[in-house]
This record gives sequence, C-alpha cells and structure tokens, in this order.
Amino acid sequence: MLLRTLVVDDEQVVRRVLREELELIAGVEIIGEAESGGAALDEIARLHPDLVLLDLQMPSMSGLDVVGRLKCGEHMPIILIVTAYDQYALRAFDAGAIDYLLEPVRQERLAEAIERVRRLIAAIERMAHPQKVTRLSGGQRIRSLPCQNDGS
Repeated sequence: MLLRTLVVDDEQVVRRVLREELELIAGVEIIGEAESGGAALDEIARLHPDLVLLDLQMPSMSGLDVVGRLKCGEHMPIILIVTAYDQYALRAFDAGAIDYLLEPVRQERLAEAIERVRRLIAAIERMAHPQKVTRLSGGQRIRSLPCQNDGS
C-alpha cells in the first residue's frame, strides 16, 4: 500500500529531517510539503494525500486549526501530529489525529506510526466492503463473516 504523504511544518530543517526519515520507509511517497496551516489546507485540497504529518505550532494557523477546517472539507487525510510540545496530545487526539510524535522523531517510532496508519486504512477498507465474498481453495464460498463469541 503506497501512502501518499504531505509534510507540514514551519521549520525547513524539520521538514527535511522528516522527509529523509520517511524516505527510509517502504511504501511512503512524499507528494509535497507545506510551511504553514494555510498552505497545508491548499496542498491537501490540491493533492489529496492519504497521510499528513502535521506540526502544531505554526504562525497564523495552528495544526489543530488545520484539522478543524479539514473536518468541514471533502477530503480528510489521516493525521499524524509531529511536534516538540507534549501538552497538546489530548486535544490532538480529540481532533482526530491517529498518533502524536514528539520531536526529535526516532526512525523506529515513525515507522511504528506509519504501520499504525496502514492498519487503520486496511481496517477501513474491510469495513467499507464487508459484502465481498471470499473463495476457499476448493472453490467454496464463505457466506458469513467470522466473529468471536465471548460465550454470553
């Protein structure tokens, strides 16, 4: 699964480091960068990324403001917050972020977050298409979805 990714941060060095770290992860395509909240909204509308790595503290429009405006829009990418500030984590998760990465971001932690995004996308795709019928090796069809019964 190729993740079309936008990197948003007001600091060029942070964008460069994130880009370099993302390039080491298979299946991630960096389709653009933005240095402000307004530019992020423009790029999201233009590029339709699957994933946005989003800074919180930016001049004129915070990352949380960006997420708030996205909820009103047509395209809602998956949001990973990347910031130096730990005090906004609850607000970020309430706004819809999937993960919250503290700078400096370690390669292992970034890869873990990307894997979480992939699992989320796969789960959404399974839920969106529950009617798909799976064929067993002998040509038999499975007509029900497997589930776990807790015995109650």
